[in-house]
Amino acid sequence: MKILHITSKPIFPLVDGGCVAMKNLLDGLLVENASVKHLAISTKKHPFSLENYPDAILEKIAPKSIQINTDVCIVDAIKHLFKKGSYNVARFYSDSVKNLIVKELTTTNYEVVILESLYCTPYIAAIRAVFEGKIIVRIHNIESDIWSNYASNETNPFKRLYLKKLTNDLKSYEFDILNKVDGILAITEENKIKLGQNGIKTKCITIPVAVDINEQVQQDYSANNLFHIGAMNWQPNIESAKRLIKLFPEIRKQSKETKLHLVGSNFSSEFKQNEKEKMYIEGFVENLQHFAPNTGILVAPIISGSGVRIKILEMMAIGIPIITTKLGAEGILHENHNCLIIANSDEEIIRESLRLINDQELRKEIGQNAIAYIKKYHNFKVISQQLIEFIQTK
Repeated sequence: MKILHITSKPIFPLVDGGCVAMKNLLDGLLVENASVKHLAISTKKHPFSLENYPDAILEKIAPKSIQINTDVCIVDAIKHLFKKGSYNVARFYSDSVKNLIVKELTTTNYEVVILESLYCTPYIAAIRAVFEGKIIVRIHNIESDIWSNYASNETNPFKRLYLKKLTNDLKSYEFDILNKVDGILAITEENKIKLGQNGIKTKCITIPVAVDINEQVQQDYSANNLFHIGAMNWQPNIESAKRLIKLFPEIRKQSKETKLHLVGSNFSSEFKQNEKEKMYIEGFVENLQHFAPNTGILVAPIISGSGVRIKILEMMAIGIPIITTKLGAEGILHENHNCLIIANSDEEIIRESLRLINDQELRKEIGQNAIAYIKKYHNFKVISQQLIEFIQTK
């Protein structure tokens, strides 16, 4: 089976959960012996370089990319106030990308095109014009939900009004375009259900993110410091980190030796200026599988966004005890598995953090349950087979 895999950013380097999710889908296709060609949209925020792709993968997918400008243009943003369509999505359209896709489809006999995320869908019309095979979209989130949260949290009334307009346009586009493809791969069951509730008739299947279990990683359950993971160029991560920073002094009042480590790229000067005692901005950490087990407890007090948090799954796979909100645990069937702790209010987050800090056996119990959960529900072989079966279904 020949598949054209198109992504809205390069897969490598694995700078965020979206990249990890795309890599795992690609791995799943390759392990089932699909013939895959990879096209990536490159932007200033996410530049493309062949050097970032592992040699073993380069040989199989022969990636190509075109750089486009997705920066917000004030003039275009204002024009879209009086036009149909989504400005968020329109920023990812380029004739040069369209021409590359069309050339690829007209010179190679592909059977399936997989578009990673809503931001690759502006090319569907061009694909349909030259391609009679299947078009499948993989959604990482309900994008309009994320922007709805942005609008709700905005305090400037004029900016909030504009964000609501962007959200409404995005929602109309999102649920219209997803009815024009042949299949949808949802990462969480919650997203699949929401698509149905919004009138999506396209065949959809939940394909969780496959997560590798590294048996070589040894968790040190005597480690009881706190850490937060997330790239600081994504609003839900920024909000989550700021919330934890706000709560940390209260945790330290009752646990004076506890440290807080903030991990991720693109920390602004605002974070650095507000460093507190026993709080450390680590920045981007190359080897999380070494850092996390020797640090302790992941706290992710997420208040916005949509879809599964890949970093939470990755930390579960190496036995890290985790505290997060109900929203942060979206897509994780945690209720009967005791594989993480749900804490929604500030008081709950403080209380549960202290409980884990002071109880090594509880840290171990939750961490080991997390590994068992990943083995059961995010098994690479099972998910890869489900993926191929869905793609091949007529």
